[in-house]
Amino acid sequence: MKLLATLASASALTLAVVSLSTSAQAAVEAQFTPDTNANDYAWIKSAGGTGGELRTVGTNGPTVGCTDCVATHFSFLDPTLSALAFIPTTFQLDANAAEGNPATVNSAGVWTQTSIDGGFHFTYFDPHFAVGTTQTFGSHSLVNGITNLLSGVFTGAYIQGAGGSGSANVTIANGGHLVLSSDELTFAHIDTATEEFALNLLGATPNFGARPGQALTSFAANGGGNFSAEPIPETATWALLIVGFGGMGAVLRSRRRLALAA
Repeated sequence: MKLLATLASASALTLAVVSLSTSAQAAVEAQFTPDTNANDYAWIKSAGGTGGELRTVGTNGPTVGCTDCVATHFSFLDPTLSALAFIPTTFQLDANAAEGNPATVNSAGVWTQTSIDGGFHFTYFDPHFAVGTTQTFGSHSLVNGITNLLSGVFTGAYIQGAGGSGSANVTIANGGHLVLSSDELTFAHIDTATEEFALNLLGATPNFGARPGQALTSFAANGGGNFSAEPIPETATWALLIVGFGGMGAVLRSRRRLALAA
């Protein structure tokens, strides 16, 4: 009876651990939208034909020569940063897939381009104010043309799409890696090993496609995107996890003693 009670108790703890581990889901930390419906992304197939470059296209920027900056509005979704919602920014992205990375297509006609590495940044910029001046949003003071709202360096991104709709993504499940930085977000509550992004590629012209053995055909597209990460488990959660693992250990030890007695 004691063994049965131990097994039942440990099983309950195990279920609690499983429930906690499966309930951890990535939360969207920030998102952005372009200010116009004009193309703000371009994929340019390389001269060698088996690689390419994904970058932003635009003319709006706080510095001379920023010809690939896109005017966007950026929002943090963290409640502690609620004052930083729909902030005018410039968005710049530049990423590359080296030669030797042809696109693939599945039976449903979805094209995929992998092995894209690069970086991006969102800079606070309001063209109505001079560069270097400071504007206040709640308790946050942003320097026009300078403050880094969010930037990132990534590896293992991929483009996926069919017809004229798709996305560019960094996902942990597909081997992607993203490191974010910000002058305003502290990352104290975020598990930085789980950072991901999804950028919409809409109205792709021409549609997604590729010649056999080559990278995606060059295209232009429009869209915003979002950035997500899983929250760090709270102290109580960690404690319950430890207790749960201890319970599973007790089950194993009881089974071993029972087997020896038999």
